[in-house]
Amino acid sequence: MHPLRSYFEVARSRVMRRMGWYAAATAWLALTIAFGAYAAGQMSALQHADLLAYLGGFLTSLHGGLPPGPQLMRAAIFGDGRLVLLGWLLALSLIGVFLSWISLGVKGFAVGFSGAFLLSELGGRGFALLVLGVLPPALIVLPSLMLLCEAAMTYVAEFYHARWRGPAIAQALVRFAGAGGLSLAGIVLAAIVEAYISPLALHLLWPYVGS
Repeated sequence: MHPLRSYFEVARSRVMRRMGWYAAATAWLALTIAFGAYAAGQMSALQHADLLAYLGGFLTSLHGGLPPGPQLMRAAIFGDGRLVLLGWLLALSLIGVFLSWISLGVKGFAVGFSGAFLLSELGGRGFALLVLGVLPPALIVLPSLMLLCEAAMTYVAEFYHARWRGPAIAQALVRFAGAGGLSLAGIVLAAIVEAYISPLALHLLWPYVGS
């Protein structure tokens, strides 16, 4: 089976088995996205100017040519991969399991903030940037982080149900490690999209995006 197809098959199977947790994660994600969108409208004049300057520099570099893919990919993996690793490690301590949900909230806030800022400042061009640049990697990263949240809750439940039996705890750890690996695979896939596919699409469609 193709690796990408296998990834989505395993992810779909987990969602069907743990639908309740994914419903809770979806509600939490929607809340953080809405909060991020609200925060975009509450910036100070200085923060607003700084973001506009950064956005202008990015658009100028995109118009001149494709940004360096390896550099973008490393930054994406470091940023989102750090959220996955932090959430996974904290869940291992059991008492920090809910902190894994903060990782999802942080990313949801960033997506909501970015989307609202682009739409309010650039209108139709901002919508094109949102659809081509922000959403493609986000649609991979966010489900990966939702998987981590569900896996963390499942791991804690299995740990306590094991009643300190070594083999049962070992099985729970193995399953949790597998879920963490699947989440990291999603982060890498999203980084490839963010570093190579989205910039290429924006560059090729620049006559429409930049107009």
